[in-house]
Amino acid sequence: MNDNIDEIISRMTAKDSAVLCREVMSIKDTMDVLRSKWTVEVLTAILYGDTRFKDIQQAVHGVSEKVLTERLRQMVDDRLIERHECYGYPPRVEYRETEHGKRLFAIVYQMTEWGQEHRRLLI
Repeated sequence: MNDNIDEIISRMTAKDSAVLCREVMSIKDTMDVLRSKWTVEVLTAILYGDTRFKDIQQAVHGVSEKVLTERLRQMVDDRLIERHECYGYPPRVEYRETEHGKRLFAIVYQMTEWGQEHRRLLI
């Protein structure tokens, strides 16, 4: 693992400052998405199969209907999930993850692993 980290650091230090500034802006964009309350929890619920509004609300403890509605709209706008209207009786709406959302979830999972390692190191 240290070889991989050393390789990453070597590649970073070989770049000029303008390129590094753009990459730092990209990190900020990623953190802005993750910083939005409930995003990770909602994305996790959808990835695990809770695709309807009420199912997501039950899976994400503590989120209100209003906030969940806002978060789902924002996640659709961010292209993390897709909203599908299912016609029939009664009509219903389902949410599905996009490839873009799956890639974010992979990053979140890596952060989970790092966080667990960090906690073990501190304890």
